[in-house]
Amino acid sequence: MGARAQSPTAPSSQGSAPNEVRIGIDKSRARQIRLIQNAFTPDGDAGARPQAVTADGVLYDDLDHSDVCAVTRAWVQGETPFDVQAVVEPRLSLHGGSVTVSAEIKDFPAKRLIGKSEFKGPAASTRTLVHRMADDVVYQLTGERGIAETRIAYVAGGRQEKNVCVMDADGFNPHPLTKGGLALSPSWSPSGKTVAFSWMGAHGWSLYQVPSAGGKAGLVRSGGGLNIAPAFSPDGSQIAFSSSFEGNAEIYVIGADGGTPRRLTKSRSIDNSPTWAPNGQQIAFTSDRGGSPQVYVMDADGGNVRRLVYGLSYTDSPDWSPKGDRIAFVSRSGGGFDIYVVDLNGQDPRQVVTGGSNMSPRWAPDGRHLVYSSDRDGKRGLYVVDADGTRTRPLNVPDAEAKTPAWSPRPTPAATAVGTRVSAGADHEPLAGGRLP
Repeated sequence: MGARAQSPTAPSSQGSAPNEVRIGIDKSRARQIRLIQNAFTPDGDAGARPQAVTADGVLYDDLDHSDVCAVTRAWVQGETPFDVQAVVEPRLSLHGGSVTVSAEIKDFPAKRLIGKSEFKGPAASTRTLVHRMADDVVYQLTGERGIAETRIAYVAGGRQEKNVCVMDADGFNPHPLTKGGLALSPSWSPSGKTVAFSWMGAHGWSLYQVPSAGGKAGLVRSGGGLNIAPAFSPDGSQIAFSSSFEGNAEIYVIGADGGTPRRLTKSRSIDNSPTWAPNGQQIAFTSDRGGSPQVYVMDADGGNVRRLVYGLSYTDSPDWSPKGDRIAFVSRSGGGFDIYVVDLNGQDPRQVVTGGSNMSPRWAPDGRHLVYSSDRDGKRGLYVVDADGTRTRPLNVPDAEAKTPAWSPRPTPAATAVGTRVSAGADHEPLAGGRLP
């Protein structure tokens, strides 16, 4: 293969055949899949070895951050494996301008093949190919793809200028989608192809959307005061947003390509920050109709409004989990804001982030992580926390304050996966029943 990538092809799959090796897990950290990751074996040109060393770290971070694996690095002295269930044996081959990354995943200690991945592309795409392979490894172990190849949109800048930017989910490869002016509140379309946002221009706050790969932004809604906090519907056909064009701020929906807005809320309060349920039948939002800002839930036509949580004096910035069973939000405490997660019944909200001012929690597409903005280290930046609150890691956002993040959907395998995945074909029983809960 030359310097140009092959045409995208979907990984092959044999589904859940009875003889397929599958490792079951649950939500308990003690029950993560325990892996040994061998170092990449380099092959080909002289540059293969340094590429392999970089790939070692990328694959380890991707698998460790997936929250479904506990990974021991075979090349790191002092890391002692325990109760190992599987081993990952990766390779990297570099020839001219083309790189191939591959891995065999085997159960342990029998070394029965669980699956094999191979992804090819230009040498400059090694990091992306390793992300792709990590997601496929997670899929072969659990039945659900990982999130290493997803991206995070956010707003970066100061008082004079704020731009919508996009970076990889591990914090690498940041780049702006807008330039100049004041932008806020990015929201991904379900396809991941566009990002909606609010922008302050000559006619006030307007709604735009821009291709997530970069390009010219298109107007969705302009004029009439505030038009802010866009949120795509699950089918991508509509955008919910907050607008003051009829007086105080209310929740509206509009076609994704524009049109006449349809008003959902009717109160004298300020209604803001809509987020859709994954089934498209409900919308959560923030309102001060009860005195202080609180999170409410309503039907997608504006009916059956109910307050989500009682017992917290101030709640805001809701985001619905991708599986539809939980809502994340912020609550004021002391001089800052903490992040909570609650079931749809609103009972017993669970605090997952505290300390400093933590804002705008947004779910990862696997429902296992939240990205949020915080000033805990002085400058406002972005962080990722496991949904159970046990692990937090910063994302490196250079030279700017970062706010209002939004996590992309998983890329469609048929649109991104270059290479093949071969399921195990050995005639033996699965290691354990079940897939991701």
